[in-house]
Amino acid sequence: MVLRAIILSSLVCTVGLSQTLPTTNESNQSGMAVYSGNDLLLNYRPESTLVTPVHKIEKPKYPAIDIHCHWVGQLDPKMLLANMEELGISHAVNLSGGFGKDLLAMLDRFTAASNGRLIIFANLDFKPIDDAEFGTYNAQILEAARAKGCAGLKLFKSLGLTIRDKAGKIVPVDDPRFNPVWQTCARLKMPVLIHSADPKSFFTPTDARNERWMQLKRHPGWSFFGGDFPKWDEVVAQRNRMIKANPETTFIIAHMAEGSNDYALLGKWLDEMPNMNIDISGRENEIGRQPLASRRFFIKYADRILFGTDRYPGRPDQPRNRIYYRMLETEDEYFDYYDHPYPPTGEWKIYGLNLPDDVLEKIYRGNAARLLGLDLKGPN
Repeated sequence: MVLRAIILSSLVCTVGLSQTLPTTNESNQSGMAVYSGNDLLLNYRPESTLVTPVHKIEKPKYPAIDIHCHWVGQLDPKMLLANMEELGISHAVNLSGGFGKDLLAMLDRFTAASNGRLIIFANLDFKPIDDAEFGTYNAQILEAARAKGCAGLKLFKSLGLTIRDKAGKIVPVDDPRFNPVWQTCARLKMPVLIHSADPKSFFTPTDARNERWMQLKRHPGWSFFGGDFPKWDEVVAQRNRMIKANPETTFIIAHMAEGSNDYALLGKWLDEMPNMNIDISGRENEIGRQPLASRRFFIKYADRILFGTDRYPGRPDQPRNRIYYRMLETEDEYFDYYDHPYPPTGEWKIYGLNLPDDVLEKIYRGNAARLLGLDLKGPN
């Protein structure tokens, strides 16, 4: 039987017993190794002999709104807009707007320079988490930001996992101190895009049974297994309680709400919470490896799914746009979900969903335009 391992800088392969593999001049790279008996092959990258259609989709069928981007204030707005034209993106949403002076500077630099095509979301200031006026303070920040053109609020996965109060306790997602924030977002019609938890594999041991072993070995800080980290189920339950408790607030849950590995469960959440929407960013590897189930799910929940990449337009490392277009629009089979030397997550391929045009229009732009209050006219 052929057994697999990942080549890391230490080149240690663990299957039952630890065995140190010989050092090569590629010892600082990551890649696949296979061995059978005493035969070992490093940097195993088999080329498929399948002859299947290949469609290169340079631009999406409909000008897309990328609801999930991140960029810093030093980027040139003209560069972003030029990249958007090349990629067929009409609007891009920066979820890293910050708060206070940083947020105002971000709004000043990008909103006016782009005629509203570069959209900014605010973040929260967690420093005063123990203060009695924490929620009111952040609500006031959002009021001022909204008046300056801020379109929404983004919360990172640190809420529920790493943010702690002065007592050292991890602050839960449904902590009542945030209630004034959710209520303010509802009143101001500011959608809340929140990333809660992570893939379920990040909450299990990093061992031979973990399908994201390679990713977690490269990024050990992404593992939330052990210690006093909450379980995956607990973080997700906190998030869902918070959404249900604030039915007037519009929530967009990043990364398929971490439910793309279980569409029955994800569908149950969407059915129970009509104010919950999801973006597809960073989960092409999950979506595309189950094309039949994904196609059914995307058609059924076409009004609740938004396009996003988790990249800024034209970001050179791990480009995703055209892979997403190919996955959503074609019937192509067995292709890479990444465009760099090694897979960012697990060792598998993906397939196209060939979604209907009306579904594509909603996912690419219609749903985001509705939630953001955008009046789309013409090609953009």
